[in-house]
Amino acid sequence: MRILNFPELIAIGSCTLDIIIEVDDVIRFELMDKDIIKKYTAIEYSRKLNVKNVRYVPGGSGANIAANCSMLGLNSAYIGVLGNDFSADICLKDLNKRGVNLTNLIQTDKDCTALSIILRTQWGKDRSILAYKGANNLLKPSDVKEELFNNIKAFAWTSLTTDNACKAIEKAITLTKDKGGMVYAAPSMSIIKNAPNWAKILISNSDVVSLNLEEAQEYTGESKKTLMIKNFLDMGIKLISITDGPNGSIISDGKTIINSGVYSAGKVEDTTGAGDAFLAGILISRINNFSLEKTSKMATAMSFLECKEVGVREGLPNSTQELENFVNNNTIKQVISEII
Repeated sequence: MRILNFPELIAIGSCTLDIIIEVDDVIRFELMDKDIIKKYTAIEYSRKLNVKNVRYVPGGSGANIAANCSMLGLNSAYIGVLGNDFSADICLKDLNKRGVNLTNLIQTDKDCTALSIILRTQWGKDRSILAYKGANNLLKPSDVKEELFNNIKAFAWTSLTTDNACKAIEKAITLTKDKGGMVYAAPSMSIIKNAPNWAKILISNSDVVSLNLEEAQEYTGESKKTLMIKNFLDMGIKLISITDGPNGSIISDGKTIINSGVYSAGKVEDTTGAGDAFLAGILISRINNFSLEKTSKMATAMSFLECKEVGVREGLPNSTQELENFVNNNTIKQVISEII
């Protein structure tokens, strides 16, 4: 275990035990809601189904980002609240193994560790998630210690939804900016829908924002990616990225827009955690002052490599150089446009 008294990266967000359940005996159907097709996975009422496989995998977006960046060589810490249970034991063991600083992690008997039930079906990458935030949302501002930010280069936050937890994130943003660090945001649908006022406050005070197409649509109310990008840039965001699964991603720094495809160096097994890996790629690239073009490639590579194996944090490189080697040896299509 690596002890890091003054981390370069601090992450706040969920730390979760993911229980991945593979089951074939389910139904998939589609419904048309005006012009939108909605897809559903269903279990027939009052039926007992046989499960094909079960895996217990540590995850959670905040913990994922800290772990991913630590694996790439960045001194990383995670701040959060877990329960005193077997779920926490699994999560802590994995974060320790990946060298994440846990000196400011809190354990409590007031709630259990966050839990996600991830249903994987015979349709491969399609999956539905039941998420319980649990102890994650017990974080409060006093849990964010000022002295931990002495060497801060980057602070990354992901979705928590209680007032106290959001105030803790806001405090960390202020401390980061006071020390000259950059703030990275990966807001999920949970904060955008359940705490929209906090979503606006925290996003508008971030430097870099990365989310998926559905989240960007919900937050901006726009249907076109270029208009979503403009909306974020007009807020003062320095770099915005929007991912769109197999359709690739779009990223902009206000001067240039880059549309990138995806890598095709292997089969996609599981997309859980892909967005966290994408943000980690952006974060590492920004710290290393890589160009926007290279940043897009690095982030796309992180996301792709994460999707090649079931579970999060698997299949990822163990150094920035290993990630660069992948980017140099594989190609993706990029369309680069200048903003006039």
